[in-house]
Amino acid sequence: MKIVFIGAGNATLVAAEKLARGGVECIVFERESYANLSYDWHDDINPSAWEEYGLPAPKDGTHFTKRNWTFIPPSENSETTLNLPESELDWSTERRLFAQAYVDRAKDVVDFRFETPVESLIIEDGRVKGVVAGGERVLADLVVDNSGALSKFRASLPKEWKVTSMPDSSEIFVAYRAFHAKVAGAEDPKSTNRVYLKHLGENGISWSILDPAGTVNILIGRQGKLSKETFYRAYKALKASNPEISDTVVRGGRECIIPIRFPLLRMVADGYVAIGDAAFMTIPMIGSGIENSMKAGYELASIILEKQSVKKEDLWEYEVTYFKKRGANHLGVDVLKRWLLGAKPADIDWLFGKRVVDEKNMADAATGHLIVLTPRDLLIKAARGITRLPLLLKMAGMLSKTQKVAKLGKKIPPIYDERKIDAWASKIEKMIYTQASK
Repeated sequence: MKIVFIGAGNATLVAAEKLARGGVECIVFERESYANLSYDWHDDINPSAWEEYGLPAPKDGTHFTKRNWTFIPPSENSETTLNLPESELDWSTERRLFAQAYVDRAKDVVDFRFETPVESLIIEDGRVKGVVAGGERVLADLVVDNSGALSKFRASLPKEWKVTSMPDSSEIFVAYRAFHAKVAGAEDPKSTNRVYLKHLGENGISWSILDPAGTVNILIGRQGKLSKETFYRAYKALKASNPEISDTVVRGGRECIIPIRFPLLRMVADGYVAIGDAAFMTIPMIGSGIENSMKAGYELASIILEKQSVKKEDLWEYEVTYFKKRGANHLGVDVLKRWLLGAKPADIDWLFGKRVVDEKNMADAATGHLIVLTPRDLLIKAARGITRLPLLLKMAGMLSKTQKVAKLGKKIPPIYDERKIDAWASKIEKMIYTQASK
């Protein structure tokens, strides 16, 4: 059996090593060099990514425990700080060093081809049969697409396969990410990890994080696009609220495309599997997906080795596993995210100011869990929000839909059946996109 991977992301590195050590021939095509692999900054990974499946953790000195987020509504008149115990906090991990360590572990069994971008898929006789890379036709039994949210390979699949070609512009963040030097002598902020929701009333977020190393990690992300005018306006406002940010970029300083939508509803096809950002495996609220991708890589490899098959009917179990463990809840979080992005800034200010939306709610949404309200929770929120009852009722209706769509997600057909999959996917899309339009 021969499997080709497009992109050396975290999911690829986990899956390729496990498959190769199980006797599968694995080739990984990566457009960047080994030295420039991944990103030259740290990102958050929950330790469950390696704890659940016994995967190697980051080396000492290449990570630190993330501090709790503080969420700030558009007016900046209130703050909501999460209070997650340290055992539940993510690790901020140096991504490049982490990825290189996984390559070093697997290079004795995996054929890594750096600086070799894939040009196209080979689609013949109704299935994907390999890739064209470096002008060479490379045939394979399966192609695993880990090339990102805007994958041109996913988009090139025949329409009748019903794999979503591209996300809607509202389903991606275009985000500037950089680490700036701290202004000498500037006072440390009271809360170090500050996220501005609907920053300046716009559809997106900005953040400023003072890292232990003394750099300031900033992100400015907007739904669909980030114009120069929008960026500079947000950057100026971010600096005004966080005077410790200097104009000196230490590292980073580039734009990224981050999917902020529900997972792909068809991740498998004949000879093709999507994974990582190419399958939209991020938490819709914050765009974090490394943990999900690593787990999915392990699960995909385990199913292939167990079944000794790459038929789409057998690979469907990979998608079933993903939705039952994580993806179904992300459907609900997607509904919440769309509602918040569509809400008026003044309404968000009021919900946070009155603590109708509190730290527990934000902690659940930011970690990919549903917001579940007990009868006592409902009474407390009703008392806090009684002066804006129509808004409270709209929010309650939205939260009810998050539960319903998540429940539907877990009813994913357990066996590959085109008719049943079509019906399941159609119901989910109708529920989510109808919610978004209200």
